[in-house]
Amino acid sequence: MAKKLMLIDGHALAYRAFFALPVDAFSTSEGELTNAVYGFSLILLHALQEEKPDYVAVTFDAAAETFRHEEYEEYKAHRPPMREEMRSQMDRIRQVVRTLNMPIFEVEGYEADDLIGSLARQASEEGVETVIVTGDNDALQLVSPQVEVMTPGGYSQRFSEAKLFHEEDVREKYGIEPHLLADYKALVGDKSDNIPGVAGIGEKTAQQLIQKYGTVEEIYEHLDEVEPSRARKALEGQKEQAFLSKRLATIVTEAPITLELERCRTGDYDRQAVTELFRELEFRSLMQRLPESEHGQATQMTFFAEASSPAEELLAVTNEEQLSALVSELGQTPRFALDVETTSTDAMKADLVGISLATKPGRGFYIPVGHLVSDGPPRQLPMELVLDRLRPMFEDPQIPKAAHNAKYDLTVLKRHGLEVRGLDFDTMIAAYLVEPSRRGFGLKDLAWSKLGLEMAPITDLIGRGRDQVTMAQVAIGDAAAYAAADADATLRLVDVLEGELRSREQWDLFRDVEMPLVRVLLDMEMTGVALDVDELKQLSSEMYQRIQELEGRIQTLAGHPFNVSSTQQLGEVLFEELGLPVKARTKTGYSTRADVLEELRSEHEIIDLILEHRQLTKLKSTYLDSLPLLVN
Repeated sequence: MAKKLMLIDGHALAYRAFFALPVDAFSTSEGELTNAVYGFSLILLHALQEEKPDYVAVTFDAAAETFRHEEYEEYKAHRPPMREEMRSQMDRIRQVVRTLNMPIFEVEGYEADDLIGSLARQASEEGVETVIVTGDNDALQLVSPQVEVMTPGGYSQRFSEAKLFHEEDVREKYGIEPHLLADYKALVGDKSDNIPGVAGIGEKTAQQLIQKYGTVEEIYEHLDEVEPSRARKALEGQKEQAFLSKRLATIVTEAPITLELERCRTGDYDRQAVTELFRELEFRSLMQRLPESEHGQATQMTFFAEASSPAEELLAVTNEEQLSALVSELGQTPRFALDVETTSTDAMKADLVGISLATKPGRGFYIPVGHLVSDGPPRQLPMELVLDRLRPMFEDPQIPKAAHNAKYDLTVLKRHGLEVRGLDFDTMIAAYLVEPSRRGFGLKDLAWSKLGLEMAPITDLIGRGRDQVTMAQVAIGDAAAYAAADADATLRLVDVLEGELRSREQWDLFRDVEMPLVRVLLDMEMTGVALDVDELKQLSSEMYQRIQELEGRIQTLAGHPFNVSSTQQLGEVLFEELGLPVKARTKTGYSTRADVLEELRSEHEIIDLILEHRQLTKLKSTYLDSLPLLVN
């Protein structure tokens, strides 16, 4: 099988990322903007995952003007300068590329496309297949049996969505061979690059001319045969402009660069260096997308580094002797961290599967109580026995306890008969007080950014989508390593976050207001709200009758039945059939927003009925029908 080279159009992808992701939604806790950096990195790593190339290189536009600008001053002249919010991220984008040890090609006088074309040609000559990743359709002219083009999503597409173009895809899109796309642009022009083309020649005519004659040169050789006459006259007076446009549109494949494949090996990078950079940029979600490194993986979290015995002897507590020893240890520790594994993210519905504990950094335990599968010894102890043995330690208010998102853990345990007292530290709440603007408050995010620990995500155990299982269906040995690590990371975070809270003079707020509030909210949720379900059902039935009555009157005024809840059908009735004035439009038709309908109240009696219909429908679905389903 032929080797594969991936060529990245750095500037094109940076622009695509910058405009696809909101600027104000991507920044570090220090305030550094990262939407373009994150988007670029996401596209790059997604492409590597999808295509699995043997080699990769990145090209960028040089700062100086190119030969195209020298030949035609108006080339791209209408484009606004790069926004400062993006310019400030370009160095970081280059840093990501360099840290991944991907060679960067940048040559004055040439655009990134030209460098890609030249590298792709050299790769083909060496028998290497090429996939070009770019947000610029200009590169489609390079598609051949050896070259494919991948265009990532963005703008109107899903950002992660990508389209891979083969020769047939280009033929289907343009109706011509890929290598003739520069001739196509020579005729129709390109507004995005300010390429003039031939005035009077549209897309359909250009396609027909190229299909019949071929290149621009061949079209002019048969100019006297060109039909219709309008097209012939347009070509006659603009030959120089047509040839200029082709030169501007043609990607150079002879730029002064040399492809050295050994420099481009995909896995030839230091994963630890990338980890440090991504930690600085707060890109933990991208770590799982990194390709395998020839220099080994970054060190995963070392569980129980300070334990005196091998980790496998400490992970799972599966007999009464181990449980008794653990309970004794809990009574002697200055603080322990706790975490629960369950079958649901809804604390009011979750079944308890296991309890994990950490008594000091590097020393953690997992007590399985609700696993449905067994991977052989060890077995699990009865839940009632475990809860009874833990109760004195868990309910002792004098023993400090820590948890992450503690209200969830305490709710699950209380529902299973175990009251937790003495909770004095919730690492999620502490992290929010310290950095309320950070994107992720999950335990894995905090362990990665504050402890330098790369922890396995829960999806490694339970899977995703349709194949996802619950923790109860995970083997005890696998769950033990994961769960104990969670408790251990929680305990390690306590000292770090307490230091940050004190340095920011937030410790009193955390201790005296936030932590006591956890218990208040827990008690409120456990107490719940009384509902008269029968009364709600009666109200729902009455409201249904009124909604039906309103629909009948609305359809009578419209003159025919239609779906009143369909904004498209409603728009057609109001603005086309009844002739009401159009106040606003959407991408798909007429706007029927509430504020638009309010403006139309005086125009027709149907409007008041529609507004009442919407109000009652919303009340019925949101409250009358939904609240009874929430009764525990």
